[in-house]
Amino acid sequence: MLRTGRTLLFLFSAISGFAQSGSTLPSFDVAEVKINKSGAQEMYVDFRSGQVTVRNVPLRLLITAAYHIPDSSLEGAPGWLAVDRYDVIAKAAPTTPEDQLRLMVRTLLADRLKLATHEEQKPTAVYAMVVSKRGLKMQPSETAKIAEDRCRPGQGTPGDQHVVCQHMTMRDLADAIPNMAPGYIHGVPVVDQTDMKGSFEFKLDWTPAGRLNASIAGADGSTGTSFFDAVEAQLGLRLENRKVPMPVIVIDHVERVPVEN
Repeated sequence: MLRTGRTLLFLFSAISGFAQSGSTLPSFDVAEVKINKSGAQEMYVDFRSGQVTVRNVPLRLLITAAYHIPDSSLEGAPGWLAVDRYDVIAKAAPTTPEDQLRLMVRTLLADRLKLATHEEQKPTAVYAMVVSKRGLKMQPSETAKIAEDRCRPGQGTPGDQHVVCQHMTMRDLADAIPNMAPGYIHGVPVVDQTDMKGSFEFKLDWTPAGRLNASIAGADGSTGTSFFDAVEAQLGLRLENRKVPMPVIVIDHVERVPVEN
């Protein structure tokens, strides 16, 4: 099981591009990387408050988190990358933004595990998030506050899913959607193509895919709203199937044993 330190935190969504090479990236004030041989199943990943805490995590997952990409956008990885587990504790200034922490993790991986990569562009099937023809229905947040937990469970029809979110940029929402509704999105990246700036607040209610499929098949007497219909009706957004060039990270070199801390 993967636990994260943030509600609806989705570490592995695609973004439009990557930053500079590892040699010019910022670094942590203090950092420790160790191999985890506990044999435990539970994993923990937390990027916030100027600190990265990782316990019992495969290096492949940590790399995708550092580059903010889905697993499908990582290529050239040796098989052990998905098997061997690692612990990381790394500290920076408490006000360090999450994106900056990701860059610091790249530096750490380059320094301690000699990770070397390059970027390529590859046509990829995605859900493009666009504003619907009837216009946006989300309300702007009153402030641009950065919240630790931007989304929390809401209340509504029993059996349905409900979230209440605030201070969410469109990129935040695109990142969060695959984790909100995995039964509908199936791991496909969601890419923000709204061109909308600022942060927003909203409520969203939808029927889980399994329950909706059962009602359609006549297995029970319930009715419901698909995630796609809910996003359009309640938020004024559409998720459209498209194929767009997306960055892919190719691993050129990585070592199994970290350099001594």
